[in-house]
Amino acid sequence: MVGTGAALRRPVVSVGYASADVGDDPCRVAVPDGRTKGDTHSMSLRRPETLTTAVATYIRDAIVHGELTPGQRMPEVALAAQLETSRGTVREALRALADSGLVEIVPRRGAFVSQLSVRATWEITSMRALLEPYAARLALEAAGSEPMFQREVTKAFQSLEAVVTRSVPDPVAVADADIAFHRAVYSRCGHEMLLGQLSHLAVLSRRIVLTNQIHSADAPILVMQHAPIADAVAVRDPELLEAAVRTHVIEGGELLMTRMAALKPSRARSRSASTFGLGRWPSGTSPHPRPSAQARGPQC
Repeated sequence: MVGTGAALRRPVVSVGYASADVGDDPCRVAVPDGRTKGDTHSMSLRRPETLTTAVATYIRDAIVHGELTPGQRMPEVALAAQLETSRGTVREALRALADSGLVEIVPRRGAFVSQLSVRATWEITSMRALLEPYAARLALEAAGSEPMFQREVTKAFQSLEAVVTRSVPDPVAVADADIAFHRAVYSRCGHEMLLGQLSHLAVLSRRIVLTNQIHSADAPILVMQHAPIADAVAVRDPELLEAAVRTHVIEGGELLMTRMAALKPSRARSRSASTFGLGRWPSGTSPHPRPSAQARGPQC
């Protein structure tokens, strides 16, 4: 089913950023910086995730990493046995994943990893093209002058460049680095609901990319595709950043849709979602200036 020798990570209780299994001693919890349980200042207790949530997370990760492929059936009995949990827990987890679009439940047939389509790719990408540029702009306006923000984006861009330029790029590592770079750009937007939506979209986008092996094919030009975003952050231009993110997301969506539909080259050159019989892309996608490396100035 899911890899070999897989083991489900059981729920834990955590304080701050540290955690401890509750199976050994429920009265003991690990705390950061070597503090004891009695030292409660500046600590916040996190409730343990439910077993259903743990199972859903486990299956979701297997789908995102390509261990479970589109269209693959996921028998409840086999999953329950493998993860050493009940069939009811697996069923609840699969229903939760169906709500997020990763799983399709067919009456009297069972649960399947949802199939990818050009329309699904367009819907996911168009949502990103609406939300992510705004989040990136908010983040730059709020934290663009902070050296830490500049360093985070620069480090994420360098990490992406490092995994892409390997002799044999690992598609999973490239996808992780890609998502990490985008998250570094918009994570300081200060809009929790927006971040939640983007987190969900990132899971769906990563799965599309991996399934179609887009990153491994486009690795040589991936850094160049992301450079305008890094440049806009470096020069601290919110409008430039907003346009750069939107253009990048839409161009990537068009490329994915073209490959998924196996369109003829002459048709694939059209940069309009209407080519695929779908709606228009979000507005504001006119070509934007791409600052040269020299225009970046010193990196913080």
